[in-house]
Amino acid sequence: MLLRFAYEVQHRLPFNISPSTVPDDRLVELVEGPEALPPGKALDLGCGPGRNSVYLAEHGWDVTGVELVGHAVRRARRRAAKAGVRLRVVHGDVTRLAAIGVGGGYSLVVDAGCYHALPVELRPGYVREVTAAAAPDALMVLVAFEQQNTKGWDVSQDEVVSGFTAWKVTACAPVPVAEIVRYVDGPAFAKRPLVNGTYRARRYELRRLPNTD
Repeated sequence: MLLRFAYEVQHRLPFNISPSTVPDDRLVELVEGPEALPPGKALDLGCGPGRNSVYLAEHGWDVTGVELVGHAVRRARRRAAKAGVRLRVVHGDVTRLAAIGVGGGYSLVVDAGCYHALPVELRPGYVREVTAAAAPDALMVLVAFEQQNTKGWDVSQDEVVSGFTAWKVTACAPVPVAEIVRYVDGPAFAKRPLVNGTYRARRYELRRLPNTD
């Protein structure tokens, strides 16, 4: 409850950064590139106001977004309506996907900044719920800060490899600062920590292993 309240306040501050409408570069490549994935069921964790969810829905995917912050949920739904696409946005906790009715069989899982915003003690629950929701051989694209300003919440490569035991990490690369900045709107001073090295992000691609929990 406290975490939800903190993020509700953060999303409403006029001098803070907020997600832009630009979808992740790697997601665009996966959807529109030379080896494009066939549209299927996609799960966008911590979808915010729909930056990636709306993009996927516009390209034929059956998308469910999950978001803790009510203000962001309403923005995502408005954005989907404006774009004329069908998008299911569930207001709830990513560590309780089964309880909030998210379902399963997702062939694509997207997390563009949710996992690293969870306290360390909640992360095993996230992994358990995401694993249960994913289809065999599902692809997960995870962007996480390996360095951020919340002490103890950094996400290391070792944590991803050892924590996602039912998944295989197939790719891992730093996300350039210039790319990260395109994914947020807000005043220049609020973006400064993204530019000056306070934050460093890494993008992972993981495959769901068959016959594992």
